[in-house]
Amino acid sequence: MKSTRRTILKTTLATSLAVVATGSAGAMASWTFVGSDTLTEVVKGSITGCEGDGTCTAGLLIYNNTGSGAAETGVATANPTQRIAPMSRNFTSSVLSSFPTLAPAQKNIVGLDAAVMAEKNVDASIIPCPDLTIALDPDQATNPNHAAVNEMIGLLLGGKDGKGDTASCSDPARLAAIDTLSTCFGGAKIQHLYRRDDRSGTADTFKEKMRIQRFCNGRAPGLVGGLDNNMADDDSDPIRRPCVAADANHAQTVCTNYPATTVCTTGATCTQGLLISLSQNDPGASDITLSIARRTRLDTSGNNVVVGFAGRAAGLDSNNTMPTVNTIGADDFNTRADAYMLARRLYVNWGIAHIGAGKTGGPTADDTAREAAELKLFNWMTAPGVGRFNVDPVLANVGFLPCTEDSSAPSGPGNLCSKQVPPPAAETTPKQCIPPGATSSTSIICCASGLVGDGTTACGAFPCAHAGFACAGTGVGNCCAADATHCTNAGGYSTCQ
Repeated sequence: MKSTRRTILKTTLATSLAVVATGSAGAMASWTFVGSDTLTEVVKGSITGCEGDGTCTAGLLIYNNTGSGAAETGVATANPTQRIAPMSRNFTSSVLSSFPTLAPAQKNIVGLDAAVMAEKNVDASIIPCPDLTIALDPDQATNPNHAAVNEMIGLLLGGKDGKGDTASCSDPARLAAIDTLSTCFGGAKIQHLYRRDDRSGTADTFKEKMRIQRFCNGRAPGLVGGLDNNMADDDSDPIRRPCVAADANHAQTVCTNYPATTVCTTGATCTQGLLISLSQNDPGASDITLSIARRTRLDTSGNNVVVGFAGRAAGLDSNNTMPTVNTIGADDFNTRADAYMLARRLYVNWGIAHIGAGKTGGPTADDTAREAAELKLFNWMTAPGVGRFNVDPVLANVGFLPCTEDSSAPSGPGNLCSKQVPPPAAETTPKQCIPPGATSSTSIICCASGLVGDGTTACGAFPCAHAGFACAGTGVGNCCAADATHCTNAGGYSTCQ
């Protein structure tokens, strides 16, 4: 985002890390709640504002930006660990089926954003494809802003038919999409595509809108030993690239001996897939969206370029740009009017069950105190009328879009904030999971549970591509064997022999 995003909200949050005294109750540590990375600065800025006007007690709440999925997990249960849920998407259909009263109301929609493809801003005279032409899915009559399968973005992220397996992600259709994207940079090689991990509402937006069942790099849960980490990435993309080293601007990302997926750091056989997930902030970046934006903007790999798939902030970052989709850009007007295909709502949801409700004996005094603190922040951000005046300046200061320009209540079908909330706004496309009994070594897909279709066998490494499937580059790690079956035409794209 423009430099304002990096300079605003400098008010220290040190008080949010303090231990506060609570009179006769003694010392009480602060409570951490989780939610959308996209909303990191919005939530932290709201905590500062709520504490600043005395509504919230200083030091009680700390925000951990582990993703919308983490917030959903925290509240969508009979025994929640938190009740406030900052999310960059609606609850999933499975959650709303189990907990229909979680369906958000208009007050829960605090602002707007858009998912974008962020590119380095190069000389406009040499960009032959500033617009992405996306055919809409004719079978999605009730959701006309869904792409038809095998559109450019869908092919880049999910391969042929959005299946995300080895064959789909090495299919000639995906290779053609990569070549098309490279023409936007005068023919430069696309070095890497960056995306948010599987807990992200941004990732869900791309999956839903672009009809992606699974991403080409496989699972990216973002957690290693309980820590948010880029190393939790299957790195299953059959199109391989040199590893990006960790340095002053880059956190470490997974590097593997593909297709064995043995994690390594050096060596000729160690590579990274074209598509990489980021789960942790790069040094000096406050959230993942800014990390993706900076990797796109600061790429210095000569004739190679990187492209990011993230929130609107990545495309608005200085020296970055974002192509239009069907000639419609993600500007303020188009986003509010829901004219831009990947426009989305930002939610601050509230759980239905009390924190600790499922504990033996019910909630503790600590549970009750925590819930009261979260409720104060929730009301500060969402109270009809008052909430918009509170949160709108925070949204605007960090580059997101308030529902209206004057903090008035949104109304009418011409404003995405006031449109009826459908069930649900993300993950309507089921994740690909091969049914029990499937044995094809080229198409077995891991389920979200980490098991294959029989429900008991742990997911293994993605297989290599077999005869007839396309491959890229030298073919190392793409085709089945290094000798008899290998990629011909080592300097370009071909097929496994």
